Amino acid sequence: MDAVVTTLAELRPGVETRLERFHPAEGAAHGDTVEVELRRSGVSLTVPADRSVLGAVREQLPDLPYSCEQGFCGTCKVRVLGGTPEHRDALLTVAERADSMLICVSRSQDGKLVLDL
Repeated sequence: MDAVVTTLAELRPGVETRLERFHPAEGAAHGDTVEVELRRSGVSLTVPADRSVLGAVREQLPDLPYSCEQGFCGTCKVRVLGGTPEHRDALLTVAERADSMLICVSRSQDGKLVLDL
């Protein structure tokens, strides 16, 4: 982002560029404990309230792609096979939310998720 701000300043001298960065507060809870089944991997795990689903899943699948960890980019989008996601992202459309979720920020409404991983 710093490179973008620098480039904009060079391209548009005298024009103010604003940059905002958003992230959760340090130590913020993610929500209730969630039971997550990774269907293709045959792994089940418990995600405690102070961890993201992405963080817990990456312990089992370290090569799982991710980027922003804030629900903006969509890199961690995963198909949901079971459970009801609690969507906390700023990206997915209503149609995408029917069968997918961003596991970096979203949780479960009913305490259980079955993911296509």
